[in-house]
Amino acid sequence: MRRRRQRRAALVIGVVLALAAGVAAAQSADGAGPSLEQLVRAAMARDDALAKQQLEVRDKQLDVAKLAAGTGFGLDLTITPGARTTWDFGEDVGLIYNMDATVEADLPRPFGTISTKASLTCERNTSSKGDGLSTCHNAKPEKEAYVNGWDWEDIGSIDLDSTVSQPLKELLGLDAELSGDLAAAHGVVQAERGERARVRAITSELLRSMKQILQHRKAARSSGHEIAELEDDVVRRRDVYRDNQESHSFQTLLFNLEKERRTLETTQRRLEQDLDAFEQRTGARRFGLLTEALLELPGADSVERAPAVADAAVRLRVGEHRIREDGYDGLPVVTVDATYDWRENRLTAGIGVDLTLQLIDGGQQQIETERLNNAVEMAKLDGTTARREFAEELISLERRVRDLEYEAWLHRERTRLAALKVVETRAALDAGVVVPSALAQAELDHELLALDGEMLRVDRWLLKLDVDALTDADPLDFSAVR
Repeated sequence: MRRRRQRRAALVIGVVLALAAGVAAAQSADGAGPSLEQLVRAAMARDDALAKQQLEVRDKQLDVAKLAAGTGFGLDLTITPGARTTWDFGEDVGLIYNMDATVEADLPRPFGTISTKASLTCERNTSSKGDGLSTCHNAKPEKEAYVNGWDWEDIGSIDLDSTVSQPLKELLGLDAELSGDLAAAHGVVQAERGERARVRAITSELLRSMKQILQHRKAARSSGHEIAELEDDVVRRRDVYRDNQESHSFQTLLFNLEKERRTLETTQRRLEQDLDAFEQRTGARRFGLLTEALLELPGADSVERAPAVADAAVRLRVGEHRIREDGYDGLPVVTVDATYDWRENRLTAGIGVDLTLQLIDGGQQQIETERLNNAVEMAKLDGTTARREFAEELISLERRVRDLEYEAWLHRERTRLAALKVVETRAALDAGVVVPSALAQAELDHELLALDGEMLRVDRWLLKLDVDALTDADPLDFSAVR
């Protein structure tokens, strides 16, 4: 007796597993196609809005690179040639030719700027003589020479002038550009966040489309089964009540049959439209079975990774830096100047301090200081609000995850019981206890539960997107499955 029970239990389990495998195989064959990751990447490639956001990210990155390059080493060379002719309204004609070459080097922060200027000046005066020759002399009239062209003595001067400019606030580490660097770098982070949000929106759009397709498939399968039963009932009623086909009950049966057929036509048409839209979005008309996503909620210590909290923290740091930088604007700029005269072999040097103070500004400095202080306080309040909203959203997500896990458990139990019912109904049919329609109904219930399971997996992925958005996790990380 005990062996008989064990054999019967093993037989039931084997049939249940075989039935489940058959349903899964049928579902896989019906929905064979690309995985969710492949579909998302295909939709990304077709999305113009995402392409624009990716270009925006690149622009932000280039802005940061340009800002960094501007604070590094730079070397500029400027050559300025010029000539001027003077007339004495007499016999003398003067020609002055000068050329300036300036080399300016911007040193990396915190050092300032070095500028070296080389000046070359030539002067030639000519006067008409009886012998047709020209008198050429430079700025010093005692050195004359009768030549037909330029002479070495025409060079008036060659000067080398070097200047070092060093702002004290940068040399002391009080860098006025720190807040700008911080804001620019965070701009890249925000642009990348926008790109991830767009990818998350694409994934959510595809998942909702997949769920709608599954719902229409379920409705079409139910309508098809209902039509088959109604048709069998019509045939049976005709055979039994041939003389009563005009009865109210029979006409109602015909009406319900036509109504169900129209419902099936509408459902199939909507399913076809959904598949067309899905194909236009992804390039694929089918999709494979979804894996079951793992729902791992972030801990309370992950609050600093929340986008709103991170934004508030950066605004607070930028505001505090700008308040300090605003007080450094009054510091002087120290300049060291050295000039070398090549012709005179003379070197002169000096040091200076440039200090600009605004004595009367109509209260503008006080207004600006108050504005910066308000920005800091606003950032603190935003951070507090963002942390509270993170905690509230985390509680809401915990509740949603718990509800979904309970719903998934209920579905697994219903599926197990439906599989057992199929086995028992099949055995009852073999024994002649039930009619074939009872087995068809049991198999339909089990098949519809399989579609419900697919929709639950879609809901699980949608919930995972909301969980990931809480800390701006990578939406293309499809490794968290089980």
